[in-house]
Amino acid sequence: MWRVHTIKLNVGNMAKKIKNFIFSFVIICLFLSACSSNLPFRIGANDNVSGISGGQTYVGFVPPALTSPFHVSIIAGAQSRAAELGWRMEVQAPASEGDFASFVSTVEQLLKKGVNIVTINPMNASSAITAVKAANAQGVPIIAHNFITPFSAGNVKAYIGYDQWGGAEQLAKYTCTLLAKKYQTTPEKTSGKVFILLGIDSIFTHRRTGGFKAGLGKYCPNVRIVGEQSAEWLRTMGSDVATIALQKDPDIDVFYGNSDEMAIGATLAAEQRGRKVNVDFCAVGIDGNPPTLDMLKEGKFSATLGVDPYRMGITVINTMHNILEGKDVPQYIITPSVVVTPENVNDYLDGKLWTEPIAGQPELDNDLPTVP
Repeated sequence: MWRVHTIKLNVGNMAKKIKNFIFSFVIICLFLSACSSNLPFRIGANDNVSGISGGQTYVGFVPPALTSPFHVSIIAGAQSRAAELGWRMEVQAPASEGDFASFVSTVEQLLKKGVNIVTINPMNASSAITAVKAANAQGVPIIAHNFITPFSAGNVKAYIGYDQWGGAEQLAKYTCTLLAKKYQTTPEKTSGKVFILLGIDSIFTHRRTGGFKAGLGKYCPNVRIVGEQSAEWLRTMGSDVATIALQKDPDIDVFYGNSDEMAIGATLAAEQRGRKVNVDFCAVGIDGNPPTLDMLKEGKFSATLGVDPYRMGITVINTMHNILEGKDVPQYIITPSVVVTPENVNDYLDGKLWTEPIAGQPELDNDLPTVP
Protein backbone atom coordinates (compact mmCIF):
# COMPACT_ATOMS: atom_id res chain seq x y z
CA MET A 1 0.00 0.00 0.00
CA TRP A 2 1.23 3.47 -0.89
CA ARG A 3 2.51 5.63 1.96
CA VAL A 4 3.31 9.34 2.16
CA HIS A 5 6.77 10.10 3.58
CA THR A 6 6.37 11.59 7.05
CA ILE A 7 8.71 13.29 9.47
CA LYS A 8 9.08 11.74 12.93
CA LEU A 9 9.38 14.43 15.54
CA ASN A 10 11.58 14.06 18.59
CA VAL A 11 11.56 16.24 21.67
CA GLY A 12 13.57 18.92 19.89
CA ASN A 13 11.07 18.97 17.07
CA MET A 14 8.24 19.33 19.57
CA ALA A 15 9.90 22.39 21.01
CA LYS A 16 10.20 23.75 17.51
CA LYS A 17 6.53 22.98 16.97
CA ILE A 18 5.57 25.02 20.00
CA LYS A 19 7.71 27.94 18.88
CA ASN A 20 6.16 27.83 15.42
CA PHE A 21 2.69 27.85 16.90
CA ILE A 22 3.40 30.78 19.18
CA PHE A 23 4.84 32.71 16.25
CA SER A 24 1.82 31.93 14.10
CA PHE A 25 -0.56 32.84 16.91
CA VAL A 26 1.07 36.26 17.19
CA ILE A 27 0.55 36.69 13.45
CA ILE A 28 -3.12 35.88 13.92
CA CYS A 29 -3.42 38.60 16.53
CA LEU A 30 -1.96 41.08 14.07
CA PHE A 31 -4.32 39.80 11.43
CA LEU A 32 -7.38 40.15 13.60
CA SER A 33 -6.47 43.72 14.46
CA ALA A 34 -6.62 44.54 10.75
CA CYS A 35 -9.84 42.69 9.96
CA SER A 36 -11.84 45.89 9.64
CA SER A 37 -10.11 46.56 6.32
CA ASN A 38 -11.35 43.20 4.91
CA LEU A 39 -7.99 42.72 3.23
CA PRO A 40 -6.55 39.23 2.74
CA PHE A 41 -3.99 38.04 5.26
CA ARG A 42 -0.42 37.57 3.94
CA ILE A 43 2.77 36.21 5.38
CA GLY A 44 5.97 34.94 3.88
CA ALA A 45 6.74 37.23 0.95
CA ASN A 46 6.74 40.89 -0.05
CA ASP A 47 4.01 42.10 -2.39
CA ASN A 48 6.59 43.45 -4.85
CA VAL A 49 8.26 40.06 -5.26
CA SER A 50 7.28 37.89 -8.21
CA GLY A 51 8.57 34.61 -9.55
CA ILE A 52 11.40 32.50 -8.19
CA SER A 53 14.53 34.01 -6.70
CA GLY A 54 17.78 32.20 -7.49
CA GLY A 55 15.97 28.97 -8.40
CA GLN A 56 14.38 28.66 -4.96
CA THR A 57 11.11 26.74 -4.94
CA TYR A 58 8.28 29.17 -4.24
CA VAL A 59 4.98 27.71 -2.97
CA GLY A 60 1.61 29.24 -2.20
CA PHE A 61 -0.57 28.20 0.73
CA VAL A 62 -4.22 29.32 0.89
CA PRO A 63 -6.42 28.37 3.90
CA PRO A 64 -10.07 29.48 4.01
CA ALA A 65 -9.11 32.08 6.68
CA LEU A 66 -6.98 32.29 9.80
CA THR A 67 -9.74 32.63 12.37
CA SER A 68 -9.14 29.09 13.69
CA PRO A 69 -6.06 27.67 15.46
CA PHE A 70 -6.55 24.61 13.24
CA HIS A 71 -5.38 26.41 10.11
CA VAL A 72 -2.57 28.12 12.00
CA SER A 73 -1.29 24.73 13.11
CA ILE A 74 -1.41 23.30 9.55
CA ILE A 75 0.62 26.28 8.37
CA ALA A 76 3.15 25.85 11.18
CA GLY A 77 3.75 22.24 10.14
CA ALA A 78 4.03 23.19 6.49
CA GLN A 79 6.42 26.05 7.27
CA SER A 80 8.63 23.73 9.29
CA ARG A 81 8.94 21.19 6.46
CA ALA A 82 9.31 23.88 3.77
CA ALA A 83 12.18 25.42 5.73
CA GLU A 84 13.91 22.02 5.89
CA LEU A 85 13.68 21.83 2.09
CA GLY A 86 14.95 25.38 1.67
CA TRP A 87 11.67 26.47 0.09
CA ARG A 88 10.02 29.86 0.24
CA MET A 89 6.38 29.57 1.31
CA GLU A 90 3.83 32.36 1.14
CA VAL A 91 0.53 32.17 3.01
CA GLN A 92 -2.45 34.25 1.93
CA ALA A 93 -5.98 33.97 3.30
CA PRO A 94 -9.33 35.78 3.08
CA ALA A 95 -10.47 37.71 6.13
CA SER A 96 -13.31 35.24 6.80
CA GLU A 97 -14.13 31.66 5.90
CA GLY A 98 -17.31 32.72 4.14
CA ASP A 99 -15.58 35.15 1.77
CA PHE A 100 -15.50 32.87 -1.26
CA ALA A 101 -14.78 35.66 -3.77
CA SER A 102 -11.64 36.72 -1.90
CA PHE A 103 -10.56 33.09 -1.70
CA VAL A 104 -10.47 32.87 -5.49
CA SER A 105 -8.76 36.24 -5.97
CA THR A 106 -6.15 35.28 -3.35
CA VAL A 107 -5.18 32.21 -5.38
CA GLU A 108 -5.07 34.28 -8.56
CA GLN A 109 -2.71 36.79 -6.90
CA LEU A 110 -0.30 34.03 -5.93
CA LEU A 111 -0.33 32.70 -9.49
CA LYS A 112 0.56 36.17 -10.79
CA LYS A 113 3.50 36.26 -8.37
CA GLY A 114 4.93 33.13 -9.93
CA VAL A 115 4.48 30.31 -7.41
CA ASN A 116 5.70 26.91 -8.57
CA ILE A 117 2.85 25.06 -6.87
CA VAL A 118 -0.13 26.03 -4.71
CA THR A 119 -2.33 24.31 -2.15
CA ILE A 120 -5.84 25.42 -1.22
CA ASN A 121 -8.40 24.62 1.47
CA PRO A 122 -11.77 25.88 0.21
CA MET A 123 -14.93 25.90 2.27
CA ASN A 124 -16.83 24.39 -0.65
CA ALA A 125 -15.87 22.84 -3.96
CA SER A 126 -17.63 25.33 -6.23
CA SER A 127 -15.74 28.32 -4.80
CA ALA A 128 -12.42 26.80 -5.85
CA ILE A 129 -13.13 25.75 -9.43
CA THR A 130 -12.23 29.15 -10.90
CA ALA A 131 -8.97 29.13 -8.96
CA VAL A 132 -8.16 25.58 -10.07
CA LYS A 133 -8.80 26.45 -13.70
CA ALA A 134 -6.57 29.54 -13.42
CA ALA A 135 -3.73 27.39 -12.09
CA ASN A 136 -4.32 24.82 -14.83
CA ALA A 137 -4.18 27.55 -17.50
CA GLN A 138 -0.76 28.64 -16.24
CA GLY A 139 0.55 25.10 -15.90
CA VAL A 140 0.94 25.47 -12.13
CA PRO A 141 0.22 22.28 -10.16
CA ILE A 142 -2.52 22.73 -7.57
CA ILE A 143 -3.54 20.48 -4.67
CA ALA A 144 -6.23 20.69 -1.98
CA HIS A 145 -5.54 20.14 1.71
CA ASN A 146 -7.98 19.30 4.51
CA PHE A 147 -10.33 18.49 1.64
CA ILE A 148 -10.94 15.13 -0.07
CA THR A 149 -14.06 15.97 -2.09
CA PRO A 150 -13.41 16.17 -5.84
CA PHE A 151 -14.11 19.42 -7.65
CA SER A 152 -16.52 19.14 -10.56
CA ALA A 153 -14.01 20.67 -12.98
CA GLY A 154 -10.29 21.35 -13.28
CA ASN A 155 -7.19 19.24 -12.72
CA VAL A 156 -6.17 18.81 -9.09
CA LYS A 157 -2.98 16.82 -8.53
CA ALA A 158 -3.98 15.52 -5.09
CA TYR A 159 -6.54 15.90 -2.32
CA ILE A 160 -5.24 15.57 1.25
CA GLY A 161 -7.47 15.18 4.29
CA TYR A 162 -9.16 12.86 6.76
CA ASP A 163 -12.42 10.92 6.75
CA GLN A 164 -14.72 13.42 8.48
CA TRP A 165 -17.72 11.10 8.62
CA GLY A 166 -15.76 8.19 10.03
CA GLY A 167 -13.94 10.40 12.52
CA ALA A 168 -17.16 11.99 13.76
CA GLU A 169 -18.64 8.52 14.19
CA GLN A 170 -15.63 7.50 16.31
CA LEU A 171 -16.15 10.58 18.47
CA ALA A 172 -19.85 9.75 18.89
CA LYS A 173 -18.96 6.24 20.05
CA TYR A 174 -16.72 7.69 22.75
CA THR A 175 -19.43 10.21 23.67
CA CYS A 176 -21.78 7.29 24.27
CA THR A 177 -19.32 5.83 26.78
CA LEU A 178 -19.14 9.17 28.58
CA LEU A 179 -22.93 9.29 28.89
CA ALA A 180 -23.06 5.67 30.04
CA LYS A 181 -20.53 6.47 32.75
CA LYS A 182 -22.51 9.49 33.90
CA TYR A 183 -25.74 7.51 34.17
CA GLN A 184 -24.04 4.34 35.44
CA THR A 185 -25.30 2.07 32.70
CA THR A 186 -24.18 0.76 29.31
CA PRO A 187 -23.97 2.79 26.08
CA GLU A 188 -26.84 0.91 24.44
CA LYS A 189 -29.09 1.63 27.44
CA THR A 190 -27.99 5.13 28.41
CA SER A 191 -30.13 8.20 27.96
CA GLY A 192 -28.87 11.75 27.57
CA LYS A 193 -29.32 15.07 25.82
CA VAL A 194 -26.96 16.30 23.11
CA PHE A 195 -26.77 19.75 21.55
CA ILE A 196 -24.89 20.14 18.25
CA LEU A 197 -22.99 23.31 17.34
CA LEU A 198 -22.85 23.47 13.54
CA GLY A 199 -20.24 25.18 11.40
CA ILE A 200 -20.95 27.34 8.35
CA ASP A 201 -23.16 25.40 5.95
CA SER A 202 -20.75 23.32 3.87
CA ILE A 203 -19.62 19.77 3.25
CA PHE A 204 -17.50 20.05 6.42
CA THR A 205 -20.61 20.66 8.51
CA HIS A 206 -22.66 18.04 6.71
CA ARG A 207 -20.08 15.26 7.09
CA ARG A 208 -19.15 16.01 10.71
CA THR A 209 -22.80 16.23 11.74
CA GLY A 210 -23.96 13.23 9.73
CA GLY A 211 -21.19 10.98 11.02
CA PHE A 212 -21.80 12.01 14.63
CA LYS A 213 -25.55 11.40 14.39
CA ALA A 214 -24.89 8.02 12.78
CA GLY A 215 -22.57 7.12 15.63
CA LEU A 216 -25.10 8.09 18.30
CA GLY A 217 -27.78 6.05 16.56
CA LYS A 218 -25.49 3.03 16.34
CA TYR A 219 -23.94 3.05 19.82
CA CYS A 220 -26.45 4.81 22.11
CA PRO A 221 -29.83 4.94 20.35
CA ASN A 222 -31.73 6.24 23.41
CA VAL A 223 -29.73 9.49 23.49
CA ARG A 224 -31.67 12.48 22.16
CA ILE A 225 -30.41 15.40 20.09
CA VAL A 226 -32.27 18.32 21.67
CA GLY A 227 -31.02 21.05 19.38
CA GLU A 228 -28.57 22.09 16.70
CA GLN A 229 -27.57 25.56 15.52
CA SER A 230 -24.74 27.15 13.59
CA ALA A 231 -22.03 28.94 15.52
CA GLU A 232 -20.02 29.59 12.32
CA TRP A 233 -16.87 27.82 13.60
CA LEU A 234 -16.26 30.57 16.19
CA ARG A 235 -15.69 30.30 19.96
CA THR A 236 -17.62 33.48 20.70
CA MET A 237 -20.67 32.33 18.77
CA GLY A 238 -20.40 28.89 20.34
CA SER A 239 -20.70 30.57 23.71
CA ASP A 240 -23.68 32.65 22.61
CA VAL A 241 -25.53 29.69 21.10
CA ALA A 242 -24.89 27.50 24.16
CA THR A 243 -26.05 30.21 26.53
CA ILE A 244 -29.43 30.39 24.80
CA ALA A 245 -29.65 26.59 24.60
CA LEU A 246 -29.02 26.24 28.34
CA GLN A 247 -31.67 28.83 29.12
CA LYS A 248 -34.18 26.64 27.29
CA ASP A 249 -32.84 23.32 28.56
CA PRO A 250 -30.44 23.53 31.52
CA ASP A 251 -29.97 19.73 31.61
CA ILE A 252 -28.01 19.33 28.35
CA ASP A 253 -25.50 16.52 28.88
CA VAL A 254 -23.22 17.01 25.88
CA PHE A 255 -22.20 19.88 23.65
CA TYR A 256 -20.76 18.59 20.40
CA GLY A 257 -19.01 21.12 18.16
CA ASN A 258 -18.26 20.54 14.49
CA SER A 259 -15.05 22.31 15.53
CA ASP A 260 -13.19 22.50 18.83
CA GLU A 261 -13.52 26.26 19.02
CA MET A 262 -17.33 26.16 19.11
CA ALA A 263 -17.28 23.43 21.75
CA ILE A 264 -14.85 25.46 23.86
CA GLY A 265 -17.24 28.40 23.65
CA ALA A 266 -20.07 26.17 24.84
CA THR A 267 -17.91 24.93 27.72
CA LEU A 268 -17.21 28.45 28.89
CA ALA A 269 -20.89 29.36 28.67
CA ALA A 270 -21.94 26.33 30.72
CA GLU A 271 -19.32 27.01 33.36
CA GLN A 272 -20.59 30.57 33.71
CA ARG A 273 -23.95 29.05 34.64
CA GLY A 274 -22.34 26.99 37.41
CA ARG A 275 -22.10 23.71 35.52
CA LYS A 276 -18.85 21.71 35.75
CA VAL A 277 -17.35 20.08 32.69
CA ASN A 278 -16.83 16.30 32.94
CA VAL A 279 -19.21 16.24 35.90
CA ASP A 280 -22.45 17.96 34.91
CA PHE A 281 -21.84 17.95 31.16
CA CYS A 282 -19.31 16.89 28.54
CA ALA A 283 -17.79 18.88 25.69
CA VAL A 284 -16.48 17.22 22.54
CA GLY A 285 -15.30 18.62 19.23
CA ILE A 286 -13.24 18.06 16.11
CA ASP A 287 -9.75 19.32 15.19
CA GLY A 288 -7.26 18.62 17.97
CA ASN A 289 -6.20 22.26 18.21
CA PRO A 290 -3.43 23.27 20.66
CA PRO A 291 -5.85 25.23 22.93
CA THR A 292 -8.10 22.17 23.12
CA LEU A 293 -5.20 19.88 23.97
CA ASP A 294 -4.19 22.22 26.79
CA MET A 295 -7.76 22.08 28.15
CA LEU A 296 -7.75 18.28 27.94
CA LYS A 297 -4.55 18.12 29.99
CA GLU A 298 -6.19 20.37 32.59
CA GLY A 299 -9.41 18.33 32.71
CA LYS A 300 -11.43 21.21 31.21
CA PHE A 301 -12.59 19.42 28.05
CA SER A 302 -13.88 15.90 27.39
CA ALA A 303 -12.59 14.73 23.99
CA THR A 304 -11.60 15.91 20.55
CA LEU A 305 -11.15 14.17 17.24
CA GLY A 306 -7.46 14.81 16.77
CA VAL A 307 -6.49 15.11 13.11
CA ASP A 308 -3.02 16.45 13.92
CA PRO A 309 -3.09 19.55 11.71
CA TYR A 310 0.63 20.16 12.28
CA ARG A 311 1.59 16.82 10.74
CA MET A 312 -1.08 17.28 8.05
CA GLY A 313 0.84 20.43 7.07
CA ILE A 314 4.04 18.38 6.83
CA THR A 315 2.20 15.89 4.62
CA VAL A 316 1.09 18.72 2.31
CA ILE A 317 4.68 19.87 1.73
CA ASN A 318 5.91 16.29 1.27
CA THR A 319 3.21 15.78 -1.37
CA MET A 320 4.20 19.01 -3.12
CA HIS A 321 7.82 17.85 -3.12
CA ASN A 322 6.87 14.54 -4.73
CA ILE A 323 4.82 16.31 -7.41
CA LEU A 324 7.61 18.77 -8.26
CA GLU A 325 10.05 15.83 -8.41
CA GLY A 326 7.82 14.25 -11.04
CA LYS A 327 6.72 11.36 -8.85
CA ASP A 328 3.27 9.83 -9.02
CA VAL A 329 1.06 10.57 -6.02
CA PRO A 330 -2.38 9.16 -5.18
CA GLN A 331 -5.35 11.32 -6.11
CA TYR A 332 -6.68 11.04 -2.53
CA ILE A 333 -4.32 10.98 0.44
CA ILE A 334 -6.03 10.10 3.72
CA THR A 335 -4.47 11.36 6.94
CA PRO A 336 -5.30 9.71 10.29
CA SER A 337 -7.75 10.81 12.95
CA VAL A 338 -8.05 9.59 16.52
CA VAL A 339 -10.20 10.37 19.54
CA VAL A 340 -8.02 12.30 22.00
CA THR A 341 -8.95 12.24 25.69
CA PRO A 342 -7.29 13.37 28.93
CA GLU A 343 -5.85 9.85 29.17
CA ASN A 344 -4.01 9.78 25.82
CA VAL A 345 -3.40 13.46 25.09
CA ASN A 346 0.31 13.26 25.90
CA ASP A 347 0.81 10.36 23.50
CA TYR A 348 -1.03 12.36 20.85
CA LEU A 349 1.22 15.38 21.40
CA ASP A 350 4.31 13.17 21.17
CA GLY A 351 3.17 11.86 17.79
CA LYS A 352 2.69 8.31 19.08
CA LEU A 353 -0.89 8.15 17.76
CA TRP A 354 0.01 9.40 14.27
CA THR A 355 0.03 6.79 11.50
CA GLU A 356 1.30 7.26 7.97
CA PRO A 357 -1.21 8.66 5.45
CA ILE A 358 -2.58 6.17 2.95
CA ALA A 359 -4.08 6.24 -0.53
CA GLY A 360 -7.85 6.35 -0.16
CA GLN A 361 -11.09 7.43 -1.74
CA PRO A 362 -13.03 10.68 -2.01
CA GLU A 363 -15.57 11.96 0.50
CA LEU A 364 -18.88 12.89 -1.10
CA ASP A 365 -21.62 15.14 0.22
CA ASN A 366 -24.17 12.33 0.11
CA ASP A 367 -25.07 11.67 3.78
CA LEU A 368 -23.41 8.26 3.55
CA PRO A 369 -20.20 6.95 5.15
CA THR A 370 -17.02 7.72 3.23
CA VAL A 371 -15.90 4.12 3.65
CA PRO A 372 -18.89 1.76 3.09
